[in-house]
Amino acid sequence: MPILQRTDSVAANAFNANVWTGTQFEFAPYNAILEAAVMGSATGLQVTLATGADVLAIDQAVTPVRAANQYGIYPDDYVFQDIVGAGERIVEAIRNTTAGALSHFSSIKLTPIGG
Repeated sequence: MPILQRTDSVAANAFNANVWTGTQFEFAPYNAILEAAVMGSATGLQVTLATGADVLAIDQAVTPVRAANQYGIYPDDYVFQDIVGAGERIVEAIRNTTAGALSHFSSIKLTPIGG
């Protein structure tokens, strides 16, 4: 069960349409349970998360819960869960609503399931 993590800086008032574009797991390689955590360096980031036709969050505030910039802790911060089919696209869009650059710390965990 792979865990994929990614950090990017999002410029002031900018938008990243899919942080997983071009990665090995942009498309689910097999049927799986997807668990995801999204953290931010400060308030002001918004996340939209979808897998295939399932929408898990639309423009939801990313809440930093710790002072240190870090990835989510499993299982506490993995608040998004979904069943993804093989070949379904995993989309995580990040929007910065502030006047300064912010960083996001995104993690997805894929646990294979039968079928």
